[in-house]
Amino acid sequence: MLLATFVLSCSSKGAGPGSTLPDAGGSYFGSGGVTGNGGSNGGASSGGDNLGGAPGAGGSATGLGGSATSSGGGTNEADGSGATFSTGGTPGSGGVVSAGGIFGSGGAGGAGSGGSGSGGKSTTFSSGGNTGSGGLTTAGGSTAATSSGPVGVFTGSLATGIVFTDTDGKPVNAHGGGIVTDGDTFYLHGLYFPPGPTPNDFNGVAMYSSKDLATWKNEGIVLPQQPSGELGPNRNCDRPHIIKCPGTGEFVLYARASDDVTFEQDREVVYATSPTVNAVYSYKGSLFNASGQTASHSDMSAYADETGAYFITESGWVYTLASDCHSWLSGKQYPAVNGPSGGGEAPTVFKVDGTYYWIASYKTGWRCNNNFYSTAPAMTGPWTYQGYIAPVTDPSNDTSDQRTWLSQTTWVQPGVGSKGTVYVYLGDHWDDCGATSGAGSDNYLATYVFQPLILGATKTLLPTYLATWSLDVGAGTWSQ
Repeated sequence: MLLATFVLSCSSKGAGPGSTLPDAGGSYFGSGGVTGNGGSNGGASSGGDNLGGAPGAGGSATGLGGSATSSGGGTNEADGSGATFSTGGTPGSGGVVSAGGIFGSGGAGGAGSGGSGSGGKSTTFSSGGNTGSGGLTTAGGSTAATSSGPVGVFTGSLATGIVFTDTDGKPVNAHGGGIVTDGDTFYLHGLYFPPGPTPNDFNGVAMYSSKDLATWKNEGIVLPQQPSGELGPNRNCDRPHIIKCPGTGEFVLYARASDDVTFEQDREVVYATSPTVNAVYSYKGSLFNASGQTASHSDMSAYADETGAYFITESGWVYTLASDCHSWLSGKQYPAVNGPSGGGEAPTVFKVDGTYYWIASYKTGWRCNNNFYSTAPAMTGPWTYQGYIAPVTDPSNDTSDQRTWLSQTTWVQPGVGSKGTVYVYLGDHWDDCGATSGAGSDNYLATYVFQPLILGATKTLLPTYLATWSLDVGAGTWSQ
């Protein structure tokens, strides 16, 4: 499950790339940290069960394709996963066994003439035909005998989330952001929160790098507090997200800046740039269109693919960015993405084949709630509300541990490997996320929820919470 230009002179208060983030006492070993806390508007939410279905034979990986009469298989009703079993013909050499049926029955490059092998309820399975087109987008478990790349192991109870520590043994501290990739490396970025209760003023965007999404190296503060202006002292910043601009190859960081009292006044999207992913980004200021208009919103996220670059907002706006990603060309609101919520926090977008998924949380601040999602064939819609991403027994229960498994969405990371693609849900497990008041004062204690999404089996994307699971990055498979 693998996927992810600041050059101007920034305040000396931030730690540069390669320097070390503050320890528990708040002191820096690099270029010195600032005090205060970057805020987040989102409440944690609860996720769901991720069984991945029962084993289905994945077919031949070496081009044997299977026999001429492969069967489509039945559906797995017993475990509620909705996964389909497809044999795809008699496994040839190198046949892969996939728990949860991600890969379908086709051989990787096989010339066999297997039958349709497409049986099943809703998870898509490909046949073992000429090109071996095993499905590669539905996230499910894998029991492949050998791994083909780094393997990340994720362990954390529902009550605590995952407590990642970096390679220096210190807690990973980057929240409300996302992941951008460069080569074979993932770069996690998000708000740095200094130790102790704070008003969540902006203190910098921190970055960590990893080959397996589970072992993280501190890359330092890539966007420090500025001497003045939108991200200066006594200012709030939310939802920093970095994309690689499709038109230029430059790395561009977008975030929402506002006052540090209400978090709603003087709101606007700002940006910074860097020619390399893990450098100190050059702060550019507000993001304008050709008429000099800013985009005034609360929570936001950024996304780029072969169709272009965009940023999205909590109220369902989609803004199309210019080819250099330094301004926006157009914006349109799609209220349907938020369903009955009246507006979402912590929006994020990802794409599976030709379908876009938009996940957001209810507006409860740094507290848990039931995250929801919508889908569309294009970023410009039409968007269709689909419901909660995790099980919800009683939507009015604001103390349930079902609330997106006590997390708030912040990103979904595709991991494309040699045998499939896994979509990893990233959520923040905010400290005291279940509180009905006072949450958000100790955001430096936040941890993480990383879970594989189950796509296609049912409408619920996180049907169960996995306290321990593994990701084979090179293969693009996961297992329990």
